[in-house]
Amino acid sequence: MRAKFALALLLIGLVVISAGCIGGGSKEGTPTSSSTSSQAQTTSTSSAPTTTTTTTTSQQTTTTTSTPSVPRVPIGEIGNYVGKNVSVEGLLLGLSYDSANHVYVISIGENGAKVNVTAKRELLSVLNPLEVGVGSKILVTGEVKSREQLSAGEIEVVEKKAPTISKIKDLSAGMLGKIVVIEGNIVSTKKIGSNLKLTVTDGTGEIAIFIPGSVVKELSNETLSGLKEGLGVKIGGYIDEYKGTLEVIPYVPEGIVAYGKPLEIETTTTTTTTSQQTTTTTQTEVQWVTVSGLSSASGTVQLNATWVRLYYSKPNYLIEVSDDTGKANLTAERELLPNPVKAGTGSVLHLVVDASSMKVLNLTVVSPQPSPLLSTANVTTELLGKTVVVQGTVSDFKTLGANLKFLVVDGSGNITVFVPSSVASKLPEDVKSKLQNGVTVEIGGYVTEYKGTIEIIPYSVEGIEILT
Repeated sequence: MRAKFALALLLIGLVVISAGCIGGGSKEGTPTSSSTSSQAQTTSTSSAPTTTTTTTTSQQTTTTTSTPSVPRVPIGEIGNYVGKNVSVEGLLLGLSYDSANHVYVISIGENGAKVNVTAKRELLSVLNPLEVGVGSKILVTGEVKSREQLSAGEIEVVEKKAPTISKIKDLSAGMLGKIVVIEGNIVSTKKIGSNLKLTVTDGTGEIAIFIPGSVVKELSNETLSGLKEGLGVKIGGYIDEYKGTLEVIPYVPEGIVAYGKPLEIETTTTTTTTSQQTTTTTQTEVQWVTVSGLSSASGTVQLNATWVRLYYSKPNYLIEVSDDTGKANLTAERELLPNPVKAGTGSVLHLVVDASSMKVLNLTVVSPQPSPLLSTANVTTELLGKTVVVQGTVSDFKTLGANLKFLVVDGSGNITVFVPSSVASKLPEDVKSKLQNGVTVEIGGYVTEYKGTIEIIPYSVEGIEILT
């Protein structure tokens, strides 16, 4: 009997001790390897250092895991890290494109060791060739593929070394991959699919410029309009060779500067005799002409003239200009025409013209003349070719293929507005979605007549504004 009583006391004692241990395990400050709240949150352990904090009142568990940093290693030692991420720092030596794998290859070096870094084009945005040339120090982080190759995940410029402007005559096949900058006037332009190819001269020679389609689509309209024959440019890119012809390839849009006007360049002619060498330098300047002098001029010329009228002559526009010496009609691409609301007919323009074809290469506004705001009743045939602005409510809205057509109605009457597809396709989405019957608009464009009906043609997206 006593033995049974003693055994019962022993069991009770063990239960009490066990309960005390369990209660102590939940107290704040007592180390635990894991915890579980009433919300069934679970913290798992790993080989990396982990800190777990549990708050019983709010039943919230926070886990913080430290991640080992990417080691920075010398270029000569990356062979020891194949398959791992590292950071390397070195001097930019050159750049090329691997068309088979659709990646750029950046060559960097350090203390006699070199590595080829493969990178997608979006990573090259930090390598503006006008600012970051050969000899710049860069930091690359990525995965080591072999002792000679690193796949970049991030590129950082540590120290810039801007390239100087090279003379085209000094460029050679021995410089393939080198980043250079050239400056000159465009001799010719050619579209090749989505790509653009230019020929540029600086007076010492000519070089082909190949602009990939991926870069072309990122160029601003202002830059694109400046890539015309006779106009000046600055180009930064790497030297490549295609079918025996040297090319400079700008790999980011920042590597292209369009001046919008011709540059004054020096043409150097070298004559060598048996006893001496003579170098003659001639300063070349774009000739200034008057309107009447256009007919007898040749090549690229420039002039200031007043804008008189605008017409459409497929596929370009025809602008009539005048000065004290006479009038002339010049063809111009739509993209060159200024905002019709702020600078319409009557404005004084600076024009760069190919006198042989009478084509406008570039156009800038010297003295703007805003287009007059008129009631629709006052837009008459006397204003054909003139630019005007009207305001009113949209009515009878129609889509004609890729074109748009509607009436603008005000208190005096109405006028037909025809938006050509070249403009309609470039309207901002917020304007396009709101342009419908009942909305109040402001329209700026030139006056024309179609099958006896007077129309206003907005020739740029700036000529269409939603007022309400």
